[in-house]
Amino acid sequence: MPATAIDESCLRATPGSARSARILLVAPQPFFESRGTPLNVLAMVQTLCAAGHEVHLATFAVGETVPVPGLTYHRAARIPGADEVPIGFSLRKIAHDAALAALVTRLLAKQRFDVVHAVEESIFFAMPLALARGIPVIGDVDSCLSEQLADRGLRHVPGAVSLVRVAERAALRRARLVITVCRALTEMVAARAPDVPVAQIEDCPPEGTDRPADAASVAALRRQWNPDGAPLVVYTGNFAPYQGLDLLFGALPTLAALAPSARVLLVGGTAAEIASARSALAQCGLGDFVRFAGRQPLESMSAFTALADVLVSPRSEGDNTPLKIFAYMASGRPIVATDRDTHTQVLDQTSALLCAATPGALGEALGAVLNDPAAFAGRALEASARAARDFSRAAFARKLLAAYDSVLAGRASVCSLPTSKP
Repeated sequence: MPATAIDESCLRATPGSARSARILLVAPQPFFESRGTPLNVLAMVQTLCAAGHEVHLATFAVGETVPVPGLTYHRAARIPGADEVPIGFSLRKIAHDAALAALVTRLLAKQRFDVVHAVEESIFFAMPLALARGIPVIGDVDSCLSEQLADRGLRHVPGAVSLVRVAERAALRRARLVITVCRALTEMVAARAPDVPVAQIEDCPPEGTDRPADAASVAALRRQWNPDGAPLVVYTGNFAPYQGLDLLFGALPTLAALAPSARVLLVGGTAAEIASARSALAQCGLGDFVRFAGRQPLESMSAFTALADVLVSPRSEGDNTPLKIFAYMASGRPIVATDRDTHTQVLDQTSALLCAATPGALGEALGAVLNDPAAFAGRALEASARAARDFSRAAFARKLLAAYDSVLAGRASVCSLPTSKP
């Protein structure tokens, strides 16, 4: 069925209708960590506080406390021995969710809020008490939880995925409004809760990553990571399985045959993940082909992307668009990405080189760009222009504040929007 979404013209408040609100934003992640959903939450918090709202953030005990004027932190109880929370489903995540649920229950019982903004699975424990107190709930869908659990092996647990899907449908149908980050999730919400308004608000490049890096910073990184001036493929992001790094590693023999002098720089990963990858590559005789920069400060990402002759996103799972794609687009560098919905919701063959999600096709695509960069310069320019027009920080803020204005005015309504590809 066609997706339904909130049109900004339907959301735009009439003069004087917008007001400051007390918002309880529930983020079931380590906050802050430099990874997808926490980066999105940070952008939302900064936008809402800058607009004059009073934001109370309920989140896990672990994570960096980033100061934002107008933001109050509420941290759940610490879980002993569980300071590291992996991405995705895990027993540690469940334990932190339980502690967060207890915190949210206390906050809703003792304080008054105008809106509860529940990110991902927090809608299950935040919604009942919020609705009991007459507080509208905004559901924030960054991924499809039931599909995520299925991908992590629970498909074989009888009834588990079906039970979560039923719970998702029930929660979505009771939300005042649902925020999604991409077309695939908008369509999922529309199918499960067709009468609930949806605001599709794509991620934007994290603050500072959408501006050109200064020449001195780029030169310093080049001396450190590419002193021989080799044609360079750059990947930024974590090493989670869904990112498709196994696909990228499988593409290296083809890339090496097409561009023998090329090198691959990976920016991200824990020490243990890097050690494991190094060992596997060495066994294949490709140890010298890949360089590992490890985790780097967010503010240095634009300098790392500036090093690239081509940026790569080999994602092999999921439907939501990787946050890195928006920074890639803003960089003005050519992009090679797998031809999957996760990418094609914002990219097409005019703005990137899309290839089949196979090692051979990925290696050939990377080799094609490195061997004839001028042929792909136009696609990089198109991606940059599209990022500035549709996925800028200003566009993100405009959509988010319009969505909030509609909820606070009590008049969010469903408006049909086309969901055409870029």
